[in-house]
Amino acid sequence: MRYRILLLALAPLACATPSRGQKAPTPTPAGASDTTRAMSASLLRRLAEAVDGYRSGEALYVVAAWHFPHEVAGVFPSRALASEAVRRKGLDYAAFGPYFAPPDSGNELMVYSLRLCPGLHELDSYCPDTTASLSQAVPYASIKDVTITIHAKDGTAVESVLPPSEVDAVFFTLSAIDKFVMPYYTRIYGAQFAADMRAGYLRNLRALRK
Repeated sequence: MRYRILLLALAPLACATPSRGQKAPTPTPAGASDTTRAMSASLLRRLAEAVDGYRSGEALYVVAAWHFPHEVAGVFPSRALASEAVRRKGLDYAAFGPYFAPPDSGNELMVYSLRLCPGLHELDSYCPDTTASLSQAVPYASIKDVTITIHAKDGTAVESVLPPSEVDAVFFTLSAIDKFVMPYYTRIYGAQFAADMRAGYLRNLRALRK
């Protein structure tokens, strides 16, 4: 996971929501792991989440640390690239895989959309008119970068350019972090880890206000 400052928490979170009555795709091994060393439950969860962020159906190799919280150094399309990443990171890292995660909708491409179905989050929500959504959607493979600009009332502006290969979701408020980010890290790393992370966000926020 990559961590940024509070209020612009950028992490490769899988934000796609399965349709009602459907289960989210589970990353599936495509062959034997690179190592026979026993893997802990926390490492297995971390690998599954890393692969789930790349629902392409293609073979992937995850480079991650053996020890908690199992930092992921990258997800790679070949064993050679993963092995090179392991060499750079050191002894605590290993290449795992190959794995794959089935695409969300058959062979359809992932897209970035500025207006998919705003404000609707109930289980039975639907979008009656997707015309505007389709006109603002861009295939993931065609995206070079994403730029977010925050305009202040005093006329100043702050701009950040985000690489789509590293960022799946952006959270602007602590409320959003509590709703969407903390449950995710609680599920992957446990309640205490998530609580410590939230406390770190608050420390950063207080520092920014000084």
